[in-house]
Amino acid sequence: MLRVVGIVALIVLAAACDPATVKTVPSPSPVIAAGNWDQNLLLAGDVKGQMTGIVPDTADQQSACTGSKSRLGDTWSDFFYGTVDSSGTEWEIVFLIANFRGQGTYANNDIAVTLQSTDKTKVWLNQPADKVIFVMERGQQSGTVDANLTNATSGKAGAEHLTGRWNCRG
Repeated sequence: MLRVVGIVALIVLAAACDPATVKTVPSPSPVIAAGNWDQNLLLAGDVKGQMTGIVPDTADQQSACTGSKSRLGDTWSDFFYGTVDSSGTEWEIVFLIANFRGQGTYANNDIAVTLQSTDKTKVWLNQPADKVIFVMERGQQSGTVDANLTNATSGKAGAEHLTGRWNCRG
């Protein structure tokens, strides 16, 4: 009986030492700073008020940010849904940099800024003549914006002015 136990122990030990049976586990992905979705954005013009955060995701509208995952030359984007003051009306804000250069200042045609109603019937966006200053801080998940936006329906330049601090998670 002792001999059988010894033989079984040797087989188990040999199997454990056999490199063919070693199971590899993929290394974990790097931990990315969580960031936050707190906003401090002032809207003046056709839409007036302050956006201080985002609304919870739903099946139809989900906030997303490429954040620190973007590399030089990639597209960097941040889009989120929030309410302005206590009106309850939800708005989508989009920041899009087609040729990402890292932290720093993006101006005018370097960045696309859009404010729109969730049903997309009301839209303001920056046009070539609109002045935009968008600052991205280190970490690529926060910064400031000062953007004049044109009403996409009427074509009225400067119909909306978006200023303040933005944050994202990504």
